[in-house]
Amino acid sequence: MKKARVLSFVLVLLVAAVAVLYYYVNRPNEASKIHISTNPWVGFTPFIYAQEKGWLEKTPFQFMWLVDLTDNARLYERGFTQGFTATQYELFHFKNHDTIKPVFLIDRSNGADAIVSNRSLQEIRDSKEIIDVYLERESLNEDFFEAFLRENGLNGNRFHKIDASQKSIVTLQPSQKPIVIISYEPYISKLYAKGFVPLASTRTMKTFFVIDALYMDGAVIEGREKEFRHLKELFSVSVERLKSDPHEYYQTVKGYLEGQSYEEFMHSVSQIEWLYEGQRNDIIEHLHKQKVSTDKLLP
Repeated sequence: MKKARVLSFVLVLLVAAVAVLYYYVNRPNEASKIHISTNPWVGFTPFIYAQEKGWLEKTPFQFMWLVDLTDNARLYERGFTQGFTATQYELFHFKNHDTIKPVFLIDRSNGADAIVSNRSLQEIRDSKEIIDVYLERESLNEDFFEAFLRENGLNGNRFHKIDASQKSIVTLQPSQKPIVIISYEPYISKLYAKGFVPLASTRTMKTFFVIDALYMDGAVIEGREKEFRHLKELFSVSVERLKSDPHEYYQTVKGYLEGQSYEEFMHSVSQIEWLYEGQRNDIIEHLHKQKVSTDKLLP
């Protein structure tokens, strides 16, 4: 009886040892993973679609979905990610941003980023009050607002900037006091629905061009160009699905869209210009003027 118990115990240990060995041999190699942070901006939803369809499972790419733009920098600078989706303006807020390279361009905002208010532009000009401005500090929002002030000859000292996440920004209501808000899709639709009116957008601004891209640590790209080309191909297929069957596409990604309706989503799609299909000389020239290196851009 005792011998049987010993044999049984040995068998349990053997099974456990085999299970542990199998796990260590077959577990995913985290060192080979490429972690990318992103957010539910309309231009980044093709990554959501590819993820939801399971197309990324056999690739090294793992996406982390965020809300606040500034979280990209926090995660990257702490080593939790090797890349992120963002505009060239977010890039400028990173430490040592010279080592960060765009891999492929995604879109240009053509109205999907906006500055809104509960007052008209003329009323903002005429107001004698200090006006609260809700925005994400150290992000595209701040650059957008500074360009807005310059284009309209407004005195920046009359405005009080309040750092706020998009989650809190969309809860704001029109009030007796004039306020200004900087936001983007899918959040801006909710502000329009509440009665806020646009003061400016990336469609109306003359000196502010917003270009979204996939940015990576340059060292991560080296030797893995084939994998990044595959990711770009999956992105392209996702956009083609959006164009051919927008209802199916929306149903696939809507869980990430902060409650945005199909009509609102399609309106936000109409407010961007896709750039992933090839390198545009005018866009490249603009990035060069802003000192953004394009030597790692995929064709």
